[in-house]
Amino acid sequence: MKKLVLTDIEKLELVEEPIPVPGEEEAVVRVVYAGICGSDMHIIRGQHPTARPPFVMGHEACGVVTAINSRRRTDIKVGDKVAMHAVQGCGSCAGCRSGRENLCKNIKIMGAGIDGFYSEYVRVRADRLIRFKDDVDMKIAALVEPLTVAVHDVRHSGLQAGEDVYIAGAGTIGILIGLFAKLNGAANVVLGEISPDRIKIARELGLNCLDSSAEDFVQQCSDITGGEMFDRVFEVTGFQGGFDTALKMIKRGGAMVQVGMPGSGRFDSGFHVNAIIFNEAKYVGVRNHTARSMEAAAKVINDGLMDETLRKIVSAIYPKERGIEAFEKARADKSVLKVLIQFGEE
Repeated sequence: MKKLVLTDIEKLELVEEPIPVPGEEEAVVRVVYAGICGSDMHIIRGQHPTARPPFVMGHEACGVVTAINSRRRTDIKVGDKVAMHAVQGCGSCAGCRSGRENLCKNIKIMGAGIDGFYSEYVRVRADRLIRFKDDVDMKIAALVEPLTVAVHDVRHSGLQAGEDVYIAGAGTIGILIGLFAKLNGAANVVLGEISPDRIKIARELGLNCLDSSAEDFVQQCSDITGGEMFDRVFEVTGFQGGFDTALKMIKRGGAMVQVGMPGSGRFDSGFHVNAIIFNEAKYVGVRNHTARSMEAAAKVINDGLMDETLRKIVSAIYPKERGIEAFEKARADKSVLKVLIQFGEE
């Protein structure tokens, strides 16, 4: 089999290796599509705090089970279409015992320091597999991980039907949060974005996306919400400007969810804490996601609830031999949302 190995900063090489064999409570999955995420672009540039080459990147993928060695996963068989949850908890700490393996003290994330999914075949823990229906379009299934982020973040926000939502940033995650919030009954969903390409894409997907650099942007948002601002605010950009604007969007008694991560781990100009205190608002962090959230995202895909919009989010597909070109496309072209690398046939 072939796998894409990050051998050095900005250097991907196709390496030949034997197809793995599953150990106890493990499975082998033939990868069909794997997605490129913003965090992958940080990793390939050497900007991730812990992930260092050489290793195999990729934490977004779908595939087909080719071998399984498990007494517990009687629901999974060879030939099943599956997603693979990249977050591996220890299974015994307080976070894992409460079903929040994303808070595991000894967390391991496939594709971020340990080998991930940029490979024709991968060996994974059987408990990390989530099954798709046999007739699912694998191009849509490939979006299950970013959709899982949206599911996890919207659930964590406490969104209730009829509430108003603001999202700073109209990249893939921001758009998926907006779409999932609408699916869950949000009233007004507004995205703030500075890229004309991203604004256009979001609008084509049926979302109300405004230019957050406009002088009257805050007033536009106030008008939309009748002067009340937003019940749930999601800061997805990880940049100071997006963060500062998001703080202005919080309704009294509302909540702001910090999704984007600043490169340095902090916003350099500080935190206008009065926006939280005077609004008696909640400021909530989110970290990765859980298998429970991925199961919910897979159900959305299995039931075809977002097929039309999800299909439009896939902007380009490259064969594994053109991995570097795929990264260049994802990095440079703001008119694309999700770039997939194809490792095998559907």
